[in-house]
Amino acid sequence: MAEHIYDKAELIKRFDAILGKCLKDIDTVGFFEKLRFMELQKGVVGTFIENCVLGYESDTKQDADLLVVENNKRVKTELKSTGMVLKSSPQNHFEAKEPMSITAVGVYDIADEVFETSHFWNKLEHLLLVYYHYTANHPVSPYEYCEFPITGYEFHEFSDDEKTALKQDWEHVHALVSKVVSHHPGDKTREWKEAVRKEYIDVHGELRQVLSYIDLAPKFPPRFRLKRPIVSTIISNHFGQTLEQLPGKYTVVTDIDLKCKELTEKYSGMTISEIGQSLGITLTKDNKAIAEQLIIAMFGGTSSKLNQIELFQKFGVIAKSITVTPKGTKTEDMKLFHIDFDEVTRKEMVGEDGIVRPMQFEDSDFYSYFADHEFICILFEEPSKEDITNNQERKSLLMNKFIGFKRLVFSDKFIDETVKPVWLDIREKIFNNTLVDVIQKNKDGSNKLLACGEISSAPNFMKSQENDIFIRGAGSDSSSKHKIESVNGIKMLPQYVWLKGNAVIKELSRVPKL
Repeated sequence: MAEHIYDKAELIKRFDAILGKCLKDIDTVGFFEKLRFMELQKGVVGTFIENCVLGYESDTKQDADLLVVENNKRVKTELKSTGMVLKSSPQNHFEAKEPMSITAVGVYDIADEVFETSHFWNKLEHLLLVYYHYTANHPVSPYEYCEFPITGYEFHEFSDDEKTALKQDWEHVHALVSKVVSHHPGDKTREWKEAVRKEYIDVHGELRQVLSYIDLAPKFPPRFRLKRPIVSTIISNHFGQTLEQLPGKYTVVTDIDLKCKELTEKYSGMTISEIGQSLGITLTKDNKAIAEQLIIAMFGGTSSKLNQIELFQKFGVIAKSITVTPKGTKTEDMKLFHIDFDEVTRKEMVGEDGIVRPMQFEDSDFYSYFADHEFICILFEEPSKEDITNNQERKSLLMNKFIGFKRLVFSDKFIDETVKPVWLDIREKIFNNTLVDVIQKNKDGSNKLLACGEISSAPNFMKSQENDIFIRGAGSDSSSKHKIESVNGIKMLPQYVWLKGNAVIKELSRVPKL
């Protein structure tokens, strides 16, 4: 197999020449005309770069793609293209469109590997990252990628701390898979592979709690991937988006756990008001913002949002405040994210190999939200009624006592059994035209009226009585003027995914306090 050898200065010249250009404008071999007849071995843009910019045919070898020569030294370098989407909040900035696929896990063989010589590290040690702007606001066919511009590139190497985190992640996967393989002695027959596959599928969800930089693609055979938040952090650093650096050293996600333990020892039992005074900050009385305000201040930050801080962006951390009664029960339903109905009703998607396939739950934003993010829950206990005087009742929120932190990572079982049915239900009702606007009723059967006098109504998406994950509209009020969303011709409030309060308590009860 021929090696792809390039002088680094020549590569820089080639990629400088295509910056800002759409793929169709640098298609020197009729790539997009031939695309419908091609069986792609990589994503569309990766294959395009190899064919049109570097001038070689793609292959499926596990070794790094290129040999880059600089100062008479050859460096094995992996070529990776990654799509970016432009986000407007908190400011215009690029984020990764999806996780970055690295290489196959090699379930049947990884037990014989060590990190330094593994296929995984061979692919990651030296990278040539090519960034393109996914300008469409909807899924597109492989051919339509021709409209996307190349916006940047870099020769990327991970820092020593990042290598430590990647090694630790790989070793977690290595240990689990090695244990699975050890349970099935014998030759690598078809029956042996099937037994290993079944056990791996049963236990691989254990990894979600401990992996920092990577995850495993959910389908079998699995692939190593850099998590989307990690890729977004690399993108932010390359394009000069300023993210706040917190004091302290956080190499892996469990370093956040250690900091949370330290903060719990320091502040546990204090009220929100007392913590704010101790930190020298003025806390808003808006319950939705208190979690972010306190966590940022406790960690020594000054930003207003977690996604403006590199540590939290990198590990995909979302802050949520949880307030329980003195008996440790009851909390409000938790609002999670706004539903993009164009995304949720996609019928097809382009796979990592560039092939168009029917849309699966694992390809959806629903799946990605629960799989890519971790929740740092800051726990409060509300004061008893006896502790609140009439004069203090208005300020009772600031009287809530800080209990501690819990890090919540949703299990594969929860995602598959509780989240997936909601996604399927939305699609079924939209595709089969069974989505209807339901008039809300009082207990006596009469129509429920809004303060403005209108009859209250809501679409028949899955409700909290039916499932722990459910759909509810949100707006300043439920009147018709705020029903700015339209699905199948039905006007509705912007619709959000929620987690039922009782389910929050149930999930957190399985997690030790940090």
